[in-house]
Amino acid sequence: MADAAIPDAIAAVVLACLSRPELNVLCFMSCPAEAATPRDQGRQQHGPGGTALHRQKRSWRVYVALGDSLTAGRGDPGPDGQPVGWARRLAGILTERTSHRCAVTNLAVDGATLADVLGRQLPLLDGVCPDLVSATVGMNDIRGRDFSVHAFAAEVGVLLDSLTSTGATVLTCTLPDIAGVVSLPPTHVEIAHQRLRTAGDVIKDQSARFGAVCLDIWTMTDAVVNPEYFTADRLHPNARGHSMLAAAFAGMLLPG
Repeated sequence: MADAAIPDAIAAVVLACLSRPELNVLCFMSCPAEAATPRDQGRQQHGPGGTALHRQKRSWRVYVALGDSLTAGRGDPGPDGQPVGWARRLAGILTERTSHRCAVTNLAVDGATLADVLGRQLPLLDGVCPDLVSATVGMNDIRGRDFSVHAFAAEVGVLLDSLTSTGATVLTCTLPDIAGVVSLPPTHVEIAHQRLRTAGDVIKDQSARFGAVCLDIWTMTDAVVNPEYFTADRLHPNARGHSMLAAAFAGMLLPG
């Protein structure tokens, strides 16, 4: 997204927020000069071994969610037909547990690839002061014939570097091992399994490098094989699945 388009994009989000207050969405606002977080300060807080910041924080008020259909809330419709999803549910849990309202702006889009998140969603954080950011990526990338582990690792690194440099607590997750539960030709099952695991390992490694909080969904095998957590396609979580993810993330942010 070109720099000139960023103000227009932010204005569109603000307009959407004002017209849909029932979505519990916080509109973007410019950071006061004195509250700006320098890049080196963000790296100091979130660099190697720098996960201490999220453990020190006990509340989050400005949450921005990036990513694909997992974060967009597909499979978890609300009473008005609009998706709820784990990100909005997480904001509700944090609000209840901390007694401070956590308002979420969800920029995630169905079908988004890592390139989409970097090029279209990440620029919308310019001038915003989130104290919590999440990004779910990878599922749409590994499906491509030209999937490159090295390119994927480099782009995940760029994304997490950019997000942690804001000084916000950053959430992400690995990919579930759905190769054995979705409908795939037998010859594709092992390929899917290997790509899912490889992409998850990349996300874990880069999360450790940049100090992001990573939920390892790959290890949640009991949930992944349980159809009660998924829609009919066995790919997208239903309301129960989104609630489970929200609770898992909340447990990492506020353990005990």
